[in-house]
Amino acid sequence: MAYRFVHAADVHLDSPLRSLAMRNSDLADLIGNATRQAFVRIVDLCLREQVDALLLAGDLYDDEQTSMKTARFLAEQVRRLHEAGIRVFIIRGNHDALSQITKELVFPETVKVFSGRAEAIAVDREPGHFPVVIHGLSFADPHVPESLVGKYKPPVEDAFNIGIMHTSLSGSSGHNPYAPCSLSDLHGTGFRYWALDHIHKRSVVDGQCTVVTRHTSRARHQ
Repeated sequence: MAYRFVHAADVHLDSPLRSLAMRNSDLADLIGNATRQAFVRIVDLCLREQVDALLLAGDLYDDEQTSMKTARFLAEQVRRLHEAGIRVFIIRGNHDALSQITKELVFPETVKVFSGRAEAIAVDREPGHFPVVIHGLSFADPHVPESLVGKYKPPVEDAFNIGIMHTSLSGSSGHNPYAPCSLSDLHGTGFRYWALDHIHKRSVVDGQCTVVTRHTSRARHQ
């Protein structure tokens, strides 16, 4: 049976728009709420499509965000997924590496927040379904100038291995290098799918594995 998931990143929940707020507070409130609306739509998509998991590849919010209103909103959306039996896998990127919200919010057991040490999580599946393993590694610090690819655990044999990473890849105009790596590095891992983001630009590269950077994408693997 297929394993279906939604891959999203760089939501930046409740990210403050200071320059806009100085000019027009009403407009700032309207646009500021757009991040919540976007995340609600991501959750709605997961529920509508009845996917198995939601993969969040970093920068769910910004490190200065400590508001409990943000935490309560996130907890409510996660609860919707939990009640539907949809798992959530989260890594921290450069913006939320030091976030207190991630560290202090208590999630249900269906949510996995990866630490600064690489982990490989085998997904519970019914007998007869092919095994799926989710690999993740969070930023321990906002500045990660070196590649993280070599720190990930090796692929599990005879399983569909999915990696989640926050990276600028080999660099992008207007973006500082964060956990830089090349597509050949990713293809050489033996994983079947890499869920990336940071550069805020959609990209899909097929090859030995599928490498995707995007705010929201759906995937189905047999």
